[in-house]
Amino acid sequence: MKKVVILGAGGHAREVLWVFEEQNKAEPRWEVLGFIDENTLNKGRDLCNLPILGDFGWFDKTASREVYVISGVGNCRTKLHFAEKAANLGLKFCSVVHPSVMMSSHVTVGAGTVIAAGSIITTQVKIANHVTVNLDCTISHDAVIEDYCTLAPGCHISGNVKFGEGVNFGTCATIIQGKSVGAWSKIGAGAVVIEDIPANVAAVGVPARIVREA
Repeated sequence: MKKVVILGAGGHAREVLWVFEEQNKAEPRWEVLGFIDENTLNKGRDLCNLPILGDFGWFDKTASREVYVISGVGNCRTKLHFAEKAANLGLKFCSVVHPSVMMSSHVTVGAGTVIAAGSIITTQVKIANHVTVNLDCTISHDAVIEDYCTLAPGCHISGNVKFGEGVNFGTCATIIQGKSVGAWSKIGAGAVVIEDIPANVAAVGVPARIVREA
């Protein structure tokens, strides 16, 4: 069994733990040791019968080369922060995919990525590093989802769509075929993207309209 520590100790971290638990039922592979929380006051607390181990200093006191890590946060910039801290410590990243996910063998999935239950990912899709694909998302042919993106539950990504780094795509949002969302932009819940969205903006509505800088 490979050992893994989840970075973060909030609600999404508990959901990531559940993905590991379900994957272990299908094929025992992972021993989850606990959670990392930068709030040192939470050290020693119990979370879903596992300990909050402490902050990143915990890795200095353990055989970190034998431990994998994965982000248990949905916030894109926090994922970037955690990924950079872990990389600076020389830690290894793993990915985890819920066993209910339907995914072509022609999909590539990067390190540190979480794909939650019920998602369907078709063919020639690229999902990069530290991406969160939440519950019941669909991603169609030739889509590219770059590092640190988060797809909230129920998103629909059509074919040939391109997401830059750190896109936050809200619950039940949809984007039509061939369109793009620039790096670090945020798309609101239920929005329908029918035109390209540039980087570093927030867009909401049907159709999605830019309302401010992100």
